[in-house]
Amino acid sequence: MATAKGKPAAGKAAPIEPGATVPPGKKSIAAALARKPSRKVAKDMLVLELRRLRAMFTEIAERYVANAEGEIASVIEAVEGKSLPVARVQKMLEVVRAPSVKPRKGRRKDLVRIERAAAALRKELGE
Repeated sequence: MATAKGKPAAGKAAPIEPGATVPPGKKSIAAALARKPSRKVAKDMLVLELRRLRAMFTEIAERYVANAEGEIASVIEAVEGKSLPVARVQKMLEVVRAPSVKPRKGRRKDLVRIERAAAALRKELGE
């Protein structure tokens, strides 16, 4: 759609021929990518990355909880399946009651204490 004088119609860019330089006022893609992103674009990128990080955290936490619960479930099965002397049961009860945890605080160290108790019980059972 060229006008009568051979110029492209308004709003339309003329195709750039190979070997031609970029006309003044036109931005090349490489120059646009080399520039720092605008504040809005940088903020949007940060939000996307934070959402990705949050999703990864949730996935890791779910797997962590599933593994810990599985270990405790295996201890329960082992205790139910064995005939244990009273002294051994009393010792295991002490291990279970020993961790001082505060579930409402949601602390990582409380999870570690519970895991250690489960590991000690597995060791006591010989598993």
